[in-house]
Amino acid sequence: MLKKSKEIKGYLAAVCSAVIYGTMPLIAGYIYSDGVTPPTLVALRSLLALPLLAAIALVKNKSLKIPLKALPSVFLIGFFGMFLTPLLLFVSYQYIDSSVSTVIHFIYPVFVATGGAIFLKEKFNIFALTGTVLCVAGILLFYDPRLSLDITGSIFALLSGVTMAVYALLLARFKYKDIPAATLSFYIVGIGGGCSLIYAAVMGQLALPQTPSVWAICVAFALAVTVGAVLLFQQSVFLIGSTKASILSALEPITSVVLGIAVLGDSVTETKMIGTVLVIAASVVIVLSDIRKKKN
Repeated sequence: MLKKSKEIKGYLAAVCSAVIYGTMPLIAGYIYSDGVTPPTLVALRSLLALPLLAAIALVKNKSLKIPLKALPSVFLIGFFGMFLTPLLLFVSYQYIDSSVSTVIHFIYPVFVATGGAIFLKEKFNIFALTGTVLCVAGILLFYDPRLSLDITGSIFALLSGVTMAVYALLLARFKYKDIPAATLSFYIVGIGGGCSLIYAAVMGQLALPQTPSVWAICVAFALAVTVGAVLLFQQSVFLIGSTKASILSALEPITSVVLGIAVLGDSVTETKMIGTVLVIAASVVIVLSDIRKKKN
């Protein structure tokens, strides 16, 4: 019963994380219009959330201490997950449409499933294979051939998928799972924010928001994505594994499409509807695989 409860929590965490992440392209585009650069936004996304993460960790655990021997692993998780992945993805938005970038980025469940099978010895059964195929097929249907496919933006988006897969796999093989979630997030977010700030300063790309309203949006963006989505995805990987969490995260572009229709007036196409059905089907297959496993 306890194991079943943990898995349900893992599924819900992955889905909620995906929904929050799905708002990211729309909000990032608005922040860019105020002159903020991608490296600056990545830094702000992390650094503005640090005080709340520290407060949560101190209230719940009375301490921010972690074992010294865990620091190398924590640094790598923060570097790939909180610095490289969002930086590459946000940069890709400047070259190609965010919907195209999302399509390319979300090939990453394939990298996670393959890496999990090779490096973590995760069982890649027929359900995992079917879920991965449905997920990728569904995501590809979100691509609009009328949109330009700039090679530079496409490379950045693909690399963001690779680094996201590395982040998910590093989380999955993280040995110090007794470190409280908020404490771990405080360190990986701080590492990501620090790296982003240094990068932005060195590259001459440090450009802060110009208006109080955009500052307020940046704070809300940081709290929702960094405190909400990051913590939820981290927990989903710990509870249900990197492959399942990654496939369920493919619900993110569905959120982006719904927001595009509701906020920007984007059109609803048959291919997007089919893609949505396939991504949802992939999620259902993953959940059913566990139900079948328990019955056996």
